[in-house]
Amino acid sequence: MVSRKRRSAALQTIAPLSRRLLHATALGFLISCAATTVRADPAADPNTDPEIAGSLERHWTSNALDSDRPVPDWYTLLRGSLDKQWGGNDSNEKVHADFQVSRYDNTSIEDDRELGLSAEAFRKLAPGIELRGSLSYRVSDTGDHLDIGSLVLGTREFKQVFGAQTQLGIDLGHATSLILEAADSLEKFGNTQFQDDLIAPTKLHADRNNFQVAARITRTLGSLAFGGSASALLVAVEQIGTPPLFLPFNVYTLRAEAAYKAADGSTLGLAFGAQFLRGADDIYERLRPTWQVTLAKPLPRGFELRGTYFGRYETSNSDDPLASWLQRAELEVAVKLREKLGVGSGIFYEVKDNLLYENQERRDGVYAEATYDATKSMAIVFRVDVSRTIKTVIDENDHTVDAFVAVRAKI
Repeated sequence: MVSRKRRSAALQTIAPLSRRLLHATALGFLISCAATTVRADPAADPNTDPEIAGSLERHWTSNALDSDRPVPDWYTLLRGSLDKQWGGNDSNEKVHADFQVSRYDNTSIEDDRELGLSAEAFRKLAPGIELRGSLSYRVSDTGDHLDIGSLVLGTREFKQVFGAQTQLGIDLGHATSLILEAADSLEKFGNTQFQDDLIAPTKLHADRNNFQVAARITRTLGSLAFGGSASALLVAVEQIGTPPLFLPFNVYTLRAEAAYKAADGSTLGLAFGAQFLRGADDIYERLRPTWQVTLAKPLPRGFELRGTYFGRYETSNSDDPLASWLQRAELEVAVKLREKLGVGSGIFYEVKDNLLYENQERRDGVYAEATYDATKSMAIVFRVDVSRTIKTVIDENDHTVDAFVAVRAKI
């Protein structure tokens, strides 16, 4: 196992860095807004109708706690979103809002609530130069549980995410474009609240600042586009516990990329390169190959095949104090049986290696779905998901069946 050397608390501070980076990336958003206001295209339609979408789902799950202690339950999931745009192709502003609420009939400790807001401004500053800026905010109240021997204790955690992004696109001529990007997000966690106040509120997750810069160059030759990209992700975290529960790290990525679209609508995307991850105080250093293959292929009799296979460092959804190495493959097929009725099915398999814990998580699953377009703006969906998760070191084996019927509407 890799040595668990820890970083000193003095190097964990993230607030000054976050403030500078958020201010810098927010500046791009303000510049875009100002350019849009001063140089708006008078011929463009300044308004578009808002797009509103909603979904009401009724689920049955065999494993409400998502653990090796299966507890069946019913739950309701409500989703909604709103999008509104002003302006035309040369300059515009967009706002987006979405929410999601889940409520269990019996396992109320797993109820979740989430709300997201974002604003974006886009402007063509000059021939061949485009600027885009965005600001976002997301808040969530998440229910979970803690196993203490034979006792299952409910927990609840409040989280906020502040984000800003600036993107500059440059036409270099000869069907070649360059995109430069800087993004920053700050994750703020509240104290975890325990069921019936059996344990005093405690902070279990560290505040985290993610700053990323990236550059991508692409050249297009007919149906083929190819190029390369480079990025750096710098993550600073608050110190929680001794030794810390979470560690800061940097990830550097360099990839060659290509995409092809055939006349029949088939698409193939390839990306191959290398990723280097370095943990705090050299607790972990490793260069790994990274890849992604995506395809979509129309088949006879209205069938369509889609697939993805990738390998990369997983830094945002990992139980490890540092990160995980993730490999995942997905394959799905869909067909339109009738004008209003479509069905689809898919499978996936993934392996996630925790870098410091040396635990491996293996997940696989299959789904089947049917969608009926009741009207132009409303669809009825029935879906069944079956999945299995195996965690090696902690010797956990979870099996879950989730079935739901949903009504989805768009205005």
